[in-house]
Amino acid sequence: MAVKKNKNANASEKTPTNPQQDDVAKKIPKVSKAADSTPAPSCGSGSGTLLKLISGLCYLVLVAGAGFASFYLQQVLTEVNQISARNEEAMQKNAAVVQKVEHALQQVNSMKSSLDSLEASVGRAQIELEATNRAVRKGEAETQRVEEVLQKLQNEILRDLSEGIREVKQARENDFSSLERTLEDRLAELSRSIADSVAEFTSAQGESQAQLSELKARLEDHSDPSLLKHELTSITNTVAELHTANEVADGNMGVLREQIESVRTELQTRNKEVASMSEEIEAVRSLVQSTAGSLRQEVTTAQASVQSMADQIQSLQDGQERSSESLRGLETELRQELAKAVKTGDDLEVKLKSAEDSTEALASSATEQTSKFEAILAKCDTYESSLAAQSKAAEKASQALKDELEKLRSNLVELQNSVYGLDNTYVRIEAIEQRLNALDVNEEAMEEPMVQTEKAEEEAENASEDQESVTEEEATTEAAAEEIAEEEESVEEKVEKEGAEKPVGEEQ
Repeated sequence: MAVKKNKNANASEKTPTNPQQDDVAKKIPKVSKAADSTPAPSCGSGSGTLLKLISGLCYLVLVAGAGFASFYLQQVLTEVNQISARNEEAMQKNAAVVQKVEHALQQVNSMKSSLDSLEASVGRAQIELEATNRAVRKGEAETQRVEEVLQKLQNEILRDLSEGIREVKQARENDFSSLERTLEDRLAELSRSIADSVAEFTSAQGESQAQLSELKARLEDHSDPSLLKHELTSITNTVAELHTANEVADGNMGVLREQIESVRTELQTRNKEVASMSEEIEAVRSLVQSTAGSLRQEVTTAQASVQSMADQIQSLQDGQERSSESLRGLETELRQELAKAVKTGDDLEVKLKSAEDSTEALASSATEQTSKFEAILAKCDTYESSLAAQSKAAEKASQALKDELEKLRSNLVELQNSVYGLDNTYVRIEAIEQRLNALDVNEEAMEEPMVQTEKAEEEAENASEDQESVTEEEATTEAAAEEIAEEEESVEEKVEKEGAEKPVGEEQ
């Protein structure tokens, strides 16, 4: 059957046979032809040909099996090669995936490091912006203070000039010498106040320059050098303009001083008129107003530069807001993760609380049970004490009963003794009766026995009296027995009452 299956498989697959199979197929018809051509002379020759046929068939089967096994091995080898190729491809793919994952992890780490550096830079930028904001606010405060000082200076100058003119007019009428002294004093005070105001202005200007230099040094650390250089050049230009304005103010102050000196010389010479002096004062007023206007213009330019700085700071703040928004996104993600962690923690806390509640309930129930058990123990103690008292009372009652029983026993012994005595009396009575019968028979013959009969009667009377006493004693014993039974019944009733009261106390 195996040979037929192999032949059918070979025929169905229609594969080319090996050259060995072709040789075997060629040999088989030759053998068959020889067998056909040779005559069968005997059984030995027939058996030899049969063995040859069987051996040829076995050889053919072996060759076919070897060919089928070789074909099957070839297919198995091809499949093994395919599987190994697939495994190699899978290993390559896994290596590529591992490389991609490592690359992704490196990117994530680089992103984390970049985010950390960004956070650090944002923090530094925030610190710098806060410092610049403080510097700008301080500069604005300084400019406002300078404006206030200039306004105050202008008002003081105008007030001093008006007062000087008024005093000059008054002193013109009174005395030129006192007018000269007062003017000199006023001018000296005016010069001192102007010098003080100029010193304050120069100090404020120096502070503003120091702050601007600090701001310049801080802004040089930022990443956009062209804009910062442009801003710094504008700031330096404004500072130079402030310097020029200060120099102009100094020149104006020198002019004022020269004019004041000329006024002094004119007052000392007393050759000029008060009108010329008033005209010079008007000229000084116009110069002061012009200097104040120039200073106001410089202040406005400084304010414009400060405004530009504020705009730049606003742009930096916008960038900071954008970076803060990105950081907020990261914070929201972190908060979500934290919320999840908090939820899990809350769940665990709820579970812990439920466990604690259950433990507390168990503890409370245990305490209640212990309290109940203690109450039961207390009741048991009370019951034990009451039982002990009752047992003592019962022992006392039993002792009393025992004493009474002993008394009764002694009474019974006495009664038994009396009964024995009665038996003796009965014996005596019978003897007496016998004697009486004998006496009745011999009454007539005997007179002396009369006395004996009388004695016998007396003895009978005594015996009857003894019998009555015995009956009385029996009645007393019966009464005592009844009393003992009544006492036993009363004791049993007491015991039953106490036994009925015990469960009532336990229920309470």
